[in-house]
Amino acid sequence: MYIIVPSSSSMKLTSSLASKLNAEIANVTRKRFPDGEMYVRIETDLKDRDVIVLGNTSHDSDLIEYLLLLNAAYEEKPATLNAVIPYFGYARQHMRYNPGEPVSSKVFTRAIENFADSIMAVEIHDEETLKFSAKPFTNVKVYDSIADYHKNHDIDYVISPDDGGYERAKSIAKYLKVDAYYIEKKRIDSRTVEMKMPDIDSRNRNILIVDDMISTGGTVIKASRILKDSGAKKIYVSAVHGVFSLNSAANIMENVDDLSVSDTIETSYSRITVSNDIKNALEKKIKV
Repeated sequence: MYIIVPSSSSMKLTSSLASKLNAEIANVTRKRFPDGEMYVRIETDLKDRDVIVLGNTSHDSDLIEYLLLLNAAYEEKPATLNAVIPYFGYARQHMRYNPGEPVSSKVFTRAIENFADSIMAVEIHDEETLKFSAKPFTNVKVYDSIADYHKNHDIDYVISPDDGGYERAKSIAKYLKVDAYYIEKKRIDSRTVEMKMPDIDSRNRNILIVDDMISTGGTVIKASRILKDSGAKKIYVSAVHGVFSLNSAANIMENVDDLSVSDTIETSYSRITVSNDIKNALEKKIKV
């Protein structure tokens, strides 16, 4: 039986996953020292146990807490130690774009694999990060969970904001038995990107826009406005990770009927749980 060590950023997801795995949740003490440094202590005995350390790394403080918990678990000599990171932060910097830059995703992957026997992330931004680990690194897809959320919404089309997410859109569309499309983007200059919407009749149609993450939400906001102006009946927006910077969630809601994200990052729009996807991936790993 697994025992889950939760970070403070993933308490709800921990509870959901523990229920599905029939797992125990470890007790963790957290506090701040007077100088602001973080202190964690795992109160539950982990020796010779199959341990999951669960938490996202969407903020710097989350990342520090996660690494401290991972080391604390490692020092207790568990039978197995599995790093499960629903939102793997810093994955967008998976290569050097300019001289003098770090490869951020490599830095944190290497730090995690120092302690963990395996790493699991949910829909990591770029799978190039997986190659930085010498330990097994699984990228969990959650297409079916997103599609299942929309199964009663009478979706007519599924649209990806770019060609990079087209496979996701196609998989969800296949589940919903509809067609998938993507928005073509052409960069004009460093500040201007031209969008070409798919050639579809959106009048009186229910349309789902789906992406891996929503940060500023610029493309989603523009696309939803165009679809609304062209007569779409209902517009749904879903993403795996709701980063929601620059008040993007409120801006998106001005033009759509429903906004949903998963619980990889816990937000008020987290209406889709990835706990079943993580459970299935863990069980598959055991069978292998």
